[in-house]
Amino acid sequence: MAFTPDVIVTSPDSFSVTLVGEAKREGANLEEISQPLKNYMLRMRCSVGIIFTPRTLRIYKDRFIGQSGDSIAMIGEFPGKDLFKAAPANATENAIGAAMVRWLDELARTGQVRVSDPMLKSAIDEHILPAVSGGLVSMAHP
Repeated sequence: MAFTPDVIVTSPDSFSVTLVGEAKREGANLEEISQPLKNYMLRMRCSVGIIFTPRTLRIYKDRFIGQSGDSIAMIGEFPGKDLFKAAPANATENAIGAAMVRWLDELARTGQVRVSDPMLKSAIDEHILPAVSGGLVSMAHP
């Protein structure tokens, strides 16, 4: 079955995909999840991908240096407790995805990064905020 991310952000003027997100429960194998996400990013020419759980946020960036997964680097893995307060550790993937949609939508509308971790704030400012600013955030599948 073809991979479909849980959340996408599209540019309002061109409908190009600017960010893809995958929501997973706590304890999911993030390494296993990263490869289909990277492949999707390559196919869609999407520059930013994220995998998140109620406690972790991973950020990936396509450097556009080729057509393989080597072009995509993991920027980092960050504590996500400031981002996903609405998604407790035992939340379903649908609840986690909905929490991420709310967070990304607020970020796209306001540009306000409200986190206490300075490394996470810097990563969001540099990688996620440009990908979502003014964009349309939506669930990619029901």
